[in-house]
Amino acid sequence: MNVVVLAQARALAHAGHAIRIFTRRADPSVAARVTLSPGLDVIHLDAGPARLLAKSEHERVMTEFSERLSAELADDPVDVLHAEHWFSGIAALPVARRWGIPLVQTFHSIAVPEGSGEPGERPESPGRLAGERRLAREADVLIAVSAAERGTILTDLGGAPDRVRVVELGVDAELFRPRRPEERFDEAEALARGGRAEVIMVGRLHPLKAFGLALDALAVIPEARRPMLRIIGAPPPDGGAYARGLRDQAARLGVRDRVRFEGALSRAELAARIRGATLMLVPSHAETFGLVALEAAASGVPVVARAAGGLREAVHDGKTGVLVTGDDPQVWAAAVLSLLDDPVLLAALGQAAREHALGKSWGASAAGLLAEYRAVLERRSGVGAQATVAGLYRETSVVSNE
Repeated sequence: MNVVVLAQARALAHAGHAIRIFTRRADPSVAARVTLSPGLDVIHLDAGPARLLAKSEHERVMTEFSERLSAELADDPVDVLHAEHWFSGIAALPVARRWGIPLVQTFHSIAVPEGSGEPGERPESPGRLAGERRLAREADVLIAVSAAERGTILTDLGGAPDRVRVVELGVDAELFRPRRPEERFDEAEALARGGRAEVIMVGRLHPLKAFGLALDALAVIPEARRPMLRIIGAPPPDGGAYARGLRDQAARLGVRDRVRFEGALSRAELAARIRGATLMLVPSHAETFGLVALEAAASGVPVVARAAGGLREAVHDGKTGVLVTGDDPQVWAAAVLSLLDDPVLLAALGQAAREHALGKSWGASAAGLLAEYRAVLERRSGVGAQATVAGLYRETSVVSNE
């Protein structure tokens, strides 16, 4: 979510619009206002303790965040409020109504019904599903990142079809690019891999991402053909036990020497890791889109992904990667081996994936947002204009990732 917000905001600012990103202060040493580029500022609001919060703690600070936001906009108003995630939407809704500002909402993820979560997943905060349904009814425009997410907003949240719009995500195809012929791993890296293929997984260490299934599938593959599995990502503030459990699982399955846990990386480091991989694995139980799959495609790396949610749109089955159904490790292992054992197919999928990704850009994504901003402003006033946009999201680390 942070990557999407920052990329779209930068593209909008580059196009000449004034963008302010409001986020909760999570570090007491960070300045109240940080200018990232001309026309793009990040404003840190004091709401709750100045530290990272677990997901379950955010609901308690939404009212305070809303009050701080309202005070900011009283002195320096904007034309459009764009809330990212339900926390920010509920905080922004009374502010938008108070000051007569249209509210645009993007969820990025949507709560699953009670009792249908994945094993080991913590329950959602009590107000989430009710909050998302309220936003689906009351926000002026709801932006979905995929047709799959639009369908969920319509069927599960009761959003009105004429107010739910799809704006596709983009990818930085210069940062995420195929490895050049002259680029090789250094000697230590080559020895560490033992000449084996490398499968990469990227995402926060959370049960929803199905890292455990990936480890089970790795263990199914015969040792002589077993690739390296590189896992990139960190747990959320309250997810340390799950991360430790993954390491224990790898040891128990006898594949610990074939798994690397690398933690969170900068965007440049991540891009280098992806283009150095043989393929990407995305077995997530749910994804509104699956941005990492598009980043892999831009890198010329085929993706083996679950046929779920927006991943069906991010990966074209049999053309840019392979889609898999179910949770059988044997099936996932077979899908991985079908590509690793066929270099010609692997190369063809990688080339097609790159071509697919070149048709997606953050400039085009920002243009889609701008069209929706202008449409809602025109519905409100009948006048189209350059927009000053305040983007909101619950917590960010994007500045430190650049």
